[in-house]
Amino acid sequence: MKTGKIRQQLLFLACGLVLLLLNACSKEHGETTTYKILSPVYEDRSTVLAALNGKADQSFLHTGKIYVKDNFIFINEIDKGIHVIDNTNPSHPRQIAFLRIPGNEDIAILGNILYADMYADLLAIDITDVTKVHLTASLNNFFTGRQYVNGYYTSGEQVITDWVEKDTTAPVNPPMNCLACDFMLANAAAGPVGQAGSMAKMVLLNNYLYAISEAHSLGIASVTNAKSPHFEGTMFAGYDLETIYPFEDMLFLGSDVGMFMYDVSNPVQPQSLGTFEHGRACDPVVTDGSYAYVTLHAGTHCGGDQNELDVVDVRNIEQSVLVKTYPMTKPTGLCQDGKLLFVCDSTVVKIFDTTDPSALQLLNQVSCNSPYDVIARNKIAMVVNNEGLFQYDYTDLNNIKQLSFLSEK
Repeated sequence: MKTGKIRQQLLFLACGLVLLLLNACSKEHGETTTYKILSPVYEDRSTVLAALNGKADQSFLHTGKIYVKDNFIFINEIDKGIHVIDNTNPSHPRQIAFLRIPGNEDIAILGNILYADMYADLLAIDITDVTKVHLTASLNNFFTGRQYVNGYYTSGEQVITDWVEKDTTAPVNPPMNCLACDFMLANAAAGPVGQAGSMAKMVLLNNYLYAISEAHSLGIASVTNAKSPHFEGTMFAGYDLETIYPFEDMLFLGSDVGMFMYDVSNPVQPQSLGTFEHGRACDPVVTDGSYAYVTLHAGTHCGGDQNELDVVDVRNIEQSVLVKTYPMTKPTGLCQDGKLLFVCDSTVVKIFDTTDPSALQLLNQVSCNSPYDVIARNKIAMVVNNEGLFQYDYTDLNNIKQLSFLSEK
């Protein structure tokens, strides 16, 4: 019997025991509470991998990461797959394909090979024809932090493709003499490489793929043979890692507690260059090599109460220094285009002049409800939020024009 199936069966037995214990405890107590639980829907792994080509008109329902390669925009539909958009004409983008990849959150592209996570597995997919893609290889259990989702094992011969939500009623305030219940309740819990957004957890640099494989570890794979990535190992890289940003031979890792910087001149043995610590908050980062720009936002799983943009001098990277903090409302993704800095902040995308990092100048801002991430290049800003994809022409910063909006069908 496969290990994954054994774990699933043990999990179901444990859940059944919990329900029996809860039921036993509730016999003498009338108060109950109702909450929602998620149950997985499974498909055979072979069936899922043979059906990567989904419906091109797949709706935008819960969008995540954005990635740009040549004239294409790739947008993650969280845990469902990847929308592929022909952006040859930014005023009229066309949704031309959808890659059905359950458990997907991240994207990276080298040449005509797209790398994507499918829960714990790293997939290599040939996108020479984005309307007829095919799998070339898979590294199983590369993302060790996603071997379990909602308490269910995700690796093995079956793949979770959906979740069924239902209400469940359970007793509250169990009697003090029900020790088993107390215990169970207390422990319930444009070249060859494209451009990723600042929220990416997986990036390509010098024929190597680097990814946050679990909360504190960096996974490394060689993609010298792009169609068949080779696992090189994992390493502890910092606490509560969230994002990765590559620059030259360096990686800047954003985390809930700070920014960790690494030299990857030796690709399989990254060397720590230093750490910039901040209060607890989510932390995407971008850099131009002289200064790093870090947004901190509160009110999420990261904890903390900071909402700000930190400018950090990294010219002496081993002794990075905070230059200035700028108050924000609730910032998320950000990017740079030359001396321009774009920051997603609550209901707007702010555009700053970074000529003097100690005195950023707000040049303009564009209204956009809850922008998540932005990529700006060739005078076009591509902004993704939970409604879809917005594109803006910022050729004239005093007269920024919305070119298009691609949304849920």
